[in-house]
Amino acid sequence: MDLIVIAGFLGSGKTTMILSTISKIIERTGKKIVIIVNDFGKIGIDGKVMQKYGLQVQELASGCICCTLGPDFISTLKTVALEFSPDIVMVEPTGIADPQAILNSLELYSGPSVNRRIVAVIVDAVRFSAIVRALEKPLKAQVKAAGLVIINKIDEVPDGTVKEIEAKIREIGATGPIIPASATEGTNLDKVVDFLVSAC
Repeated sequence: MDLIVIAGFLGSGKTTMILSTISKIIERTGKKIVIIVNDFGKIGIDGKVMQKYGLQVQELASGCICCTLGPDFISTLKTVALEFSPDIVMVEPTGIADPQAILNSLELYSGPSVNRRIVAVIVDAVRFSAIVRALEKPLKAQVKAAGLVIINKIDEVPDGTVKEIEAKIREIGATGPIIPASATEGTNLDKVVDFLVSAC
């Protein structure tokens, strides 16, 4: 089983990105995917939407992954692994979650083995400068943990802004690929899927 953490601040487009890419991943690989989300209500996902895509979702009942990293997330992951036997588990934590802390919590995990661990961080191109000003420390933690950074909503900003964001993300500490994309327009989603498929 592989684990993909899709991180990013509230409003960055995590849910839309997941819904825009997951069917392509399934289509290309035939792999069984389960999504663990922090809270349906807070991120705008409901079970009916997920069922439409043929997905199984395990909601964390006791709040956010970033606040209850230890036994709650680990027991949820173990339950999902044992009940559904997925090839891939996608985790969508709260916006301020530190993806590295999520990966570190796997030391407490005793279920079926987790092979690859991938972190994709979604950055909102429209609100990037405000996020840097208000949340620079959590942003740095997310970017440094990322194997992939996706600059989302590029259809809503000028090309020059995207280049500036990419430079700032490198300055913050990104070492992996950076893909400018638009989950709603479909721009560069194939590149995102290519990365995730090759990583799994």
